Amino acid sequence: MINNLKKNNLWIYFFPALMDLSVAAVLLFSAIRAVEIGIKPVVLGTLGSVWGITYFFSSLALSKFISKQNASSFMIASCTGFMFIGLFFYTCNSILPLFILLFAGGLVSAFFFVGFQLFMGDNTGFAHYRTAALYTLSWSSGMAFGSLVEGFFIGSGTFYAQLPVLISSLLIIFGIIISRNTGRNIRSSVSKPDTVSQYSENFIRFYTKIAWIEIFTVTFVTTGVRYLLPKLTISFFDFTQSMAGTVVFVFFIFQAMAGFLSSFYEKLRYHLLFHNFIKYIGIISLFIPIIIPNSFGIFLFAGLFGIYAGHAFYAAVFYAINDEKRSGFNVGINEALVGVASVCGPFISGLMLNAGIKHFLIFPCVVLIVCIFIEGRLLKNFRRNECPSKGL
Repeated sequence: MINNLKKNNLWIYFFPALMDLSVAAVLLFSAIRAVEIGIKPVVLGTLGSVWGITYFFSSLALSKFISKQNASSFMIASCTGFMFIGLFFYTCNSILPLFILLFAGGLVSAFFFVGFQLFMGDNTGFAHYRTAALYTLSWSSGMAFGSLVEGFFIGSGTFYAQLPVLISSLLIIFGIIISRNTGRNIRSSVSKPDTVSQYSENFIRFYTKIAWIEIFTVTFVTTGVRYLLPKLTISFFDFTQSMAGTVVFVFFIFQAMAGFLSSFYEKLRYHLLFHNFIKYIGIISLFIPIIIPNSFGIFLFAGLFGIYAGHAFYAAVFYAINDEKRSGFNVGINEALVGVASVCGPFISGLMLNAGIKHFLIFPCVVLIVCIFIEGRLLKNFRRNECPSKGL
C-alpha cells in the first residue's frame, strides 16, 4: 500500500488535509473565543470576512513571483507562519487580537494553497474527475477533523487548543523536507482530461461558467453558515464547545464523502438537473433546524448541507480543470471567486443571524434558488445557440 502511495503520488494529498486541519482549528478557536468575549453576530461576521480579504490579496500577489521551483519554500513559510499563529492564541482575549489572528491566517494560508497547486502540478497522473475528487476529499477531511479535534481541545485551555496547529504544521514541513532529501519532490505528471473529446469545446466552456457560479455560491453560503455555526449552536441551542466542534465536523465529513463519491457518477457529471437536485437537498436542509429545533435537527442539517457543499465544490474544481486549454485561467478565476465569497458570506450571514435564526437559515435558501435560476437561464441560452450535446 505504501509503495502504491509513492508510485501514484497519492501521499501528497495528506498535505492539504493537514493544512486545513490547522485552518479549521484556527477558525473554530476564533469563533468560540469570540462567543466567550461576547461579540455580537454582526461583528462576528465581519471577523470571519477578514480571512477571505487577506487570502484574496495574498493569492493575487503570489501569482506574480511564485513558481514550481520555489513553491515548496512558500509552503514551508506558510507552515512556519501557522506555528506562530498557534502561539498567538495566548493573546486572543479581546476583539483586536482575533482580527490580527485571522488577518495573518488568510495571508499565510494562501502561501500554502497556491504553492501546493504548483508543487503537485495540475494533477497526479489521474483523470481530472479523480484529481478533483481526491483534492475535495483531502481538504474537506482536514477541515472536518480539525473542527472535531479543536472542539475537544479548546475546553482544556489555550495550550491544548494550539496543539493541532503546531503538530500538523510540523508534519507538513517534515514531509516536504523528506521529499527533497530523497529526491522525490512531487512534480506534475501529464493528466488525461475526462473524455473531453466526446463533448464540443463550447459545451466544455459552458460548464466552465457553471463552475464559476458553483464555486462562488457554495463558498458564499457555506463560509457564512459554518463560521457562525458555533455561535448558533452555543447561543441558541445551548451546545457545549465540544458539541459545537462536532457539528462542524459532521458538516465537513459529509462534504468530504460527497465530494469523493461524486466522481463515480460518470453519466451525471454534465447533467445540470442532477446538480439542481443536490442544491434542493441543501435548501431542504436549511429548514430542518426551524422544523426540528433540537440537537438532532442541527446534526441532520449539518450532514445534508455538507452533501450539497461537497458535490458543489467537486463540480466546480472538475469543470475548471477539465477545460484542458484554459485550466490555469479557470482555476485562477475559481480562487478569486473563493476569496470574494469568503469576504461577503460571513459578513452577510452575521447580519442575518443578528436578525434571527430564521433569517440566517432562509437567506442561503434564497441564494441557492437564485443560483438555480441563473444556471437554468444560461442553459436555455446555450441550447438556443448550440445543438444540444450529451449530458445537457
